[in-house]
Amino acid sequence: MWARALLSLSCVAHGFVRLPRPLAVARTRATTARRAGAHDAYLEAACEAATAAGALIRDASADARTVEKSKANAKDLLTKTDLACQEKAASILLDRIPGSSLLGEEDVAPGTDAAKRAAESAFAGTDACVWALDPIDGTANFVDGLPLSTISVGAVACDGDAPRVVAGVVYDPHRDELFGAVEGGGAWVSERGGARRPLTASSNQLEDAIIYAGAPPTLRALAPSLRGIAAVAPRARTMRLLGSAALMLAYVAAGRGAAYFECDLAAWDTSAGCLLVAEAGGVVTDASGNPYTPLTRQIVAAGPGCHAELLELVDSVGGARLDDEAAG
Repeated sequence: MWARALLSLSCVAHGFVRLPRPLAVARTRATTARRAGAHDAYLEAACEAATAAGALIRDASADARTVEKSKANAKDLLTKTDLACQEKAASILLDRIPGSSLLGEEDVAPGTDAAKRAAESAFAGTDACVWALDPIDGTANFVDGLPLSTISVGAVACDGDAPRVVAGVVYDPHRDELFGAVEGGGAWVSERGGARRPLTASSNQLEDAIIYAGAPPTLRALAPSLRGIAAVAPRARTMRLLGSAALMLAYVAAGRGAAYFECDLAAWDTSAGCLLVAEAGGVVTDASGNPYTPLTRQIVAAGPGCHAELLELVDSVGGARLDDEAAG
């Protein structure tokens, strides 16, 4: 009896007690419910921030579209509206979710290496939400008045072995379309009147698919992208380059096209859109087929009908990885 009592006390002290099954299940459900509640709060904050910033894009004057300066090169543009949108969205996000932090594009020095270091630093050493924010994804389109620019807001949880996107929003202010998703909760697009319609990725095979691709602003990334386009175009129904990674990912999630690939993207470009695709039943990997994380820079996102074939085809010419990146 005493031995049994001492063993019980030892187990309690070392955290080895196995709860009776009903209590263990109740605790697991409570933890899951708390996380789901937090993720829903992240989603609502992201929706509010994206639509508020989107109003600045939609109402921008000619002066607000003027290029203030170039960043990495003459193709990588910055306007005063980029800065205003980031300030507007960040103020809402950080106010609605106390303790969260920001990984915003306009706070990071230009270039691949700076973006990688910023993401690694932002997601390390914290168990709080980190907002991956692109205030205008498609700035070149915005400058020229093309209605193909979006706001992308991803909520990244850093409380596990690796960062993961748990909520995300892509807002197209030109069409007033709000795309959203929560981890494990599916993806949707809001229609006029506020109703949320579920999204389902296309099941088309490659030969019947519209494929999106990027035209990156750096020559280091442009060369492999062009090789990928040359390889895919004869095999797909057609290809489109819209100039906004977040918008193309949202369209893949919505079944408006079947896939998208690009070789050098940042967390603020992809976090929300990749969650949309995954929650809509699509597949998102890097060029080696590894599952997407917010640190992934090589993106192959597609519906289940064409992902495997597209991945093999694109990687056969190095179309989704920089030339100095070894295959993993």
